[in-house]
Amino acid sequence: MSVVCKYQFHDGTTCAEPAHPGSELCFWHEPKTDKSGPEIIRMIEVKHKRGDTLEGVILNDAHLEGVRLSRANLHNAQLKWSNLRCAHLFGADLTHAALFKTVLDYANMKEAKLKGAELLGASLENTKLDFVGFGGEDGYMVKNELEGIEHEKRGEIEKAQAKYFEAEEIYRAIKLNLKNRGMGFEAGEYFFREMVMSRKQFPRYSFNRFWSKLMSISTGYGEKPHRIIGFSLAYIVMCAVLFSFLGIHHTLGAYHQYSMDASLAENLGVFYDALYFSVVTFTTLGYGDYTPFGIGKMIAVLEAYSGAFCIALFSISTYKRYMDR
Repeated sequence: MSVVCKYQFHDGTTCAEPAHPGSELCFWHEPKTDKSGPEIIRMIEVKHKRGDTLEGVILNDAHLEGVRLSRANLHNAQLKWSNLRCAHLFGADLTHAALFKTVLDYANMKEAKLKGAELLGASLENTKLDFVGFGGEDGYMVKNELEGIEHEKRGEIEKAQAKYFEAEEIYRAIKLNLKNRGMGFEAGEYFFREMVMSRKQFPRYSFNRFWSKLMSISTGYGEKPHRIIGFSLAYIVMCAVLFSFLGIHHTLGAYHQYSMDASLAENLGVFYDALYFSVVTFTTLGYGDYTPFGIGKMIAVLEAYSGAFCIALFSISTYKRYMDR
């Protein structure tokens, strides 16, 4: 009676392949079987064409250049150090696959599922990564970042920082891949994640981490135009409130300042004038009809400087994200 492979798939079923001689696992799931020969490409393509699952196959250090495994189930596959150059992996399920230092140059991985996959050190030169899914709520988070978050929750800061460093390397590789292929919009998303990982490696209460977090919130590291707009509007309103309390002077001699003795309508009028002054200051129009005084002068200088920076950054960010193709 032949022995059947005891490898268990993630859905609880077991492999139906006969066990390899001297092992409880089949040829594909046994780590010690030699899969380095040139015939391995033909063998695995035949298995895939039959409709067999390739879940959990161990193909570490295998030569699989040009292999055709479109829409293959490679869940939990071990492909470390393998050569998958020019491989056809369109729509392949590589969930939790080990792709450590795997050569994926010029491979077609469009629409591949890479949730939980290990991509550290993988070569991604001209790899087609269109519409791939990684993990997290937005689908852009790689396994290493998610592991770092879990370590941080448990207070394991050194382990968390090590995982964030790995994630930063992976995001940089993906960003460069997409950028070199003219996919500026998608590259921006991974540049954002790369910068987040860089920030999380700084000490929690350091100035560098605080400044990086401020850049993330206000500008999305230059990759999220909507954040720049939101920050600009909030900054304009905040400065308008300050000008309302500090007061501004009109060239005709009128003095506008919030007062507890004034009516609601009068104070709203003061805020309206202060908001107008804040807008023309932020946009560096500077009509000159209103002028601040006292500490308000320094606030106006800072607002004008911030406005010039935000407007320039918004123009660059919009161009990079939507027109630099």
